[in-house]
Amino acid sequence: MMVTDTADMGCCSFGKLRSSLLLLNIVYMMIAFILIGVPAFAYSMSYVTNYSLIGSLIGAGVFLFLFSFLGVCGALHHHQVLLFFYMVVLGLLCIIQFATSVALVAVSEEEQVKLLNTSWVQAENSSRVQIQETFDCCGFDQNLTDAMIPPLNCSTLNCCTDLYKTKEEECYFSNSTQLGCHACYHKEADQFSYAVKMSGTVGLIFSFTEVIGIVLAIQYRNTKDPSRSYSFPGHGGFAKQ
Repeated sequence: MMVTDTADMGCCSFGKLRSSLLLLNIVYMMIAFILIGVPAFAYSMSYVTNYSLIGSLIGAGVFLFLFSFLGVCGALHHHQVLLFFYMVVLGLLCIIQFATSVALVAVSEEEQVKLLNTSWVQAENSSRVQIQETFDCCGFDQNLTDAMIPPLNCSTLNCCTDLYKTKEEECYFSNSTQLGCHACYHKEADQFSYAVKMSGTVGLIFSFTEVIGIVLAIQYRNTKDPSRSYSFPGHGGFAKQ
């Protein structure tokens, strides 16, 4: 009677560990699809024009999908080698994710301005015009950056046509009259800051799920499959005693 109970408990523990590991990697797959789809959509709508950023996010999504697929295969077949590589890669990914997330949370306002300015300077004219139309703003800062790269099509914006202005410079916001088009930096800064902080927070939470994945993989790898009378080192450990 005691042997039967122990076997049942082992089977139950093995099944729960496998189900938990499978569920965790399915969640990773869903996140991977989001990482691939959202940047592609943002680029198609000209919300983001930084090619390196777009490529990095899509590359991270592809890597996460392949990695989670490795975890699913290792969990389904209880393959010791796949699970070992899964734990190693997950551990490295957890360290990188945690460090990156902390850096995002700690980004200062000055660094955010530099990032936005770099993105604006590297963008094409059509992308800048699209941003201006989206946020109903004129130029980046209406100062040094706009002196180097004069804004285009500000006179067609609602914030300028309401003032019956025809020249681009006349559309700039006036502190004395409190009229005109605001600089796009002021319109983008709050949303960009929120996105950066949110990304850092989500990254920290995600890194903790990776710690859970490492623990599950270790326990599952060291648990024998009750359904196997004999198993090999590559698939579920050595022969059961």
